[in-house]
Amino acid sequence: MIERHYYASASGMALVALMLAGPAQAQTPAAAPSTVEEVVVTGSFIAGTPKDTAIPVAVIGQEELERRGQPSILEIIKGLPISGPVLGDSNQFSVAASGRSGGGTINIRGLGAQRTLVLVNGRRFAGGTADTNLIPVAAIGRVEILKDGAAATYGSDAIGGVANFITRKNFSGLELAADYRYVPGSDGDYTASLLYGWVGDTSNVLISVGYQRRSELSDTDRDFTKTPYLENPSGWSVLGNPGAYTIRGGATGTTALGFAVDANCAAVGGTPNFAGTTPACYFSYIPFDNLVEEEDRYQIYGEFNADVFQTGKFHVEALYTQTSIPRMRFSSGYPPTSGPNGPGSVNVYSIPSSNPGFNTFLTQTGNGALVGVAGNALATLWRPLANGGNPSTGGLGGQKGSRKYEELRISATLKGDTGFAGIGYDLGVTYIQEKQDQQTTDILIDRLQRALNGLGGIGCTGTTPGANGCQYFNPFSNAYPGNPALGLTNPGFVPANANSPALVASLFDRQVFRAEQETFVVDAVINGQLPITLSGGQVGWALGAQYRKLDYNQSLGSDFYNANITPCPTPGVTNCAFKTGPYIFLGQNIPLKLEQDVYALFGEVNIPISDAINIQGSARFEDYGGQTGSTFTHISQVRR
Repeated sequence: MIERHYYASASGMALVALMLAGPAQAQTPAAAPSTVEEVVVTGSFIAGTPKDTAIPVAVIGQEELERRGQPSILEIIKGLPISGPVLGDSNQFSVAASGRSGGGTINIRGLGAQRTLVLVNGRRFAGGTADTNLIPVAAIGRVEILKDGAAATYGSDAIGGVANFITRKNFSGLELAADYRYVPGSDGDYTASLLYGWVGDTSNVLISVGYQRRSELSDTDRDFTKTPYLENPSGWSVLGNPGAYTIRGGATGTTALGFAVDANCAAVGGTPNFAGTTPACYFSYIPFDNLVEEEDRYQIYGEFNADVFQTGKFHVEALYTQTSIPRMRFSSGYPPTSGPNGPGSVNVYSIPSSNPGFNTFLTQTGNGALVGVAGNALATLWRPLANGGNPSTGGLGGQKGSRKYEELRISATLKGDTGFAGIGYDLGVTYIQEKQDQQTTDILIDRLQRALNGLGGIGCTGTTPGANGCQYFNPFSNAYPGNPALGLTNPGFVPANANSPALVASLFDRQVFRAEQETFVVDAVINGQLPITLSGGQVGWALGAQYRKLDYNQSLGSDFYNANITPCPTPGVTNCAFKTGPYIFLGQNIPLKLEQDVYALFGEVNIPISDAINIQGSARFEDYGGQTGSTFTHISQVRR
């Protein structure tokens, strides 16, 4: 992929500021301090400075971020030597561990995103696995990466490590930035951001607004997606269209008269081959998908800091972000892994000889002697839509779905000195609301078989095939003019046998999944130093408690998608032997309303034996309640 970057900010030439805001609004922000004063180090609740601890924390500061050309959060993560494989480049095939298309992950030490805790300003960023693409990059001043497990300090989701994204401090002025990336095959990707900061004598404000745009990039625009089946069979399926059929006839219509692979396989992009000893036409669904979907992401972040009391510091921040993928492409049609009688894909759908495409199929496969025979065909290795695309969706012929995600996060912190024996306190409250709306389409078993029998279409009434608004669905390759994704023409296409877009659309149901999760976290920590001084410094300690409450609700937008309402292939039937649901491929879901309360107590001690030897110990008790129970984690380490 060729990328050309164009970046400008108000710090320096103020080029974008001049273009977008005019000279009166373009200001050069005050330089951020290059050193970090007294902090609570990521990985420890003991107050100190980074040089006082042997905790392995890698810090990427503001100057380094500027030298890298203000990289995206994903680029920062991918540049970490400690990071394992991460998701976020493709919003189609790299669904984050949280289930978000277009989401980004961080994977410290290769232990998985679920085991890497993401913090913003030291507080939990998400209720579950964090989507790092939501972090407002314009507001980030430095990144601290704890390269060690910290389950005893933060909980079990920090086994791999911790990534703490810390916002810019004491920023004053206005900064506008834009970035454009030329990507061959698409309209390019671009971002824009505004950062405003105000600093007073005892308080300051930081506001960031961001927009990120990704353009659609089809699989067909990259040669590596076009690997032939015999070189790389991944991305190919034995269940395709053209398909393979068992032809039957006789007095009862059950006598096998032959077997045939539908014509035109190679002409429309398929690969003639075998499934064991059975002839088949393999189908590549890759051309109908996208590497990158059209995506829009909006972010707004704000924070306020103030000195309170004599030693206290108050901090409150809020973030709202929305990610929208309005037209997500899928395979033109999923394979039929379930049929009218339950699970299975072989010989579960039948096509009567009265189907308009039947006799053409016989002629094109060299079975002309059977034309006019009152028989049928069983779909042996087949799917309803494949190389011919989906005529009801246009474009390259893939199915269309959508994704939308929203997150609201508010966090407040009060920290300071108690005035007693040098003991400090750190109190925090965080609220996170996450919403998602996912819509995916699939063909309904009952509608498909009825349409094969001539009883398809929304306006179908009565029981006479092909009459009273009822239509036949032609499953054979003579129904489509070619492969729209690859631009191939089908020499066996018969226009009179084509399926109408309205008929094809009527076969599908839209699975609508909506979920909302609310996370409420309260943290309380006290820390200080014991009156014990060793050659490496004073012994530090911290004690704390945490309460987390999670509420999760999911709803479904279709009765077909709800397993409580439609558990069987036929709508209205609830006592079938195999409750596979009504879809040929996708599964079902049920409405849920769940909640969980988690209580934790933790403590740690840091004993600096010398400048070269440091002993650290930490322990955490966490109670998840219910059948999950509780955990106790303790870690002791000697660092040199």
